[in-house]
Amino acid sequence: MIGLTVLSDMEYIAAFVKTVLPPTTQIKYEVPAQPTKDIFVVRPLVNDYESETRYHYRIGRSYQFVAYGADVPSVLNTMGAVAREVNDGKTMIPIKGSQRYIRCGSFSFGAAFKTEGGVYACVGVLETEVREARAQEQYEKIMHVYPRYETRIPIE
Repeated sequence: MIGLTVLSDMEYIAAFVKTVLPPTTQIKYEVPAQPTKDIFVVRPLVNDYESETRYHYRIGRSYQFVAYGADVPSVLNTMGAVAREVNDGKTMIPIKGSQRYIRCGSFSFGAAFKTEGGVYACVGVLETEVREARAQEQYEKIMHVYPRYETRIPIE
C-alpha cells in the first residue's frame, strides 16, 4: 500500500494542474517574496483525517492555488482553466506507480488583485480526498500444509 504524504500529494496535484497552464508557467510550493508573472503556487492549507472503518481512513486535504500574472484577465483565465479541468469530468488525479487516485472535490477562486510588487494574483482552493488503509497486524505464515485424505466406507 502506498502511503501518501502531503509532499507527494502536492506533486501529483501540480502535475495535474500543469497540463492546463501556459508552458512558460513555473510551479512553486511556497509563495515567493517577490512574485513575478507566470508563477503558479500550490500549497497545503488543511489536513483532515477521519476514521471510516477499522480497515481504512479518509484524508481530506485543501490546497491553496495562487496564480500570478501581468493583468487581471491572465490570472482569471488561468484559474478558469484549472476550474474547467477539475469540473469537466477529470475529478481523479492518478497516483504514480499505483492504481489509486486522489479525488477532487470542489474548486473555487476569488477576485484578482494587484500585489505590492505590481503583478496581479488570484487565489483559489481545491478540496481533495484519498482513502488509505490502516496498518494491519501481520501474522506468521503457515509454511507447510499437508492434506490428509480419509475415505469412510460403511460396512453392512
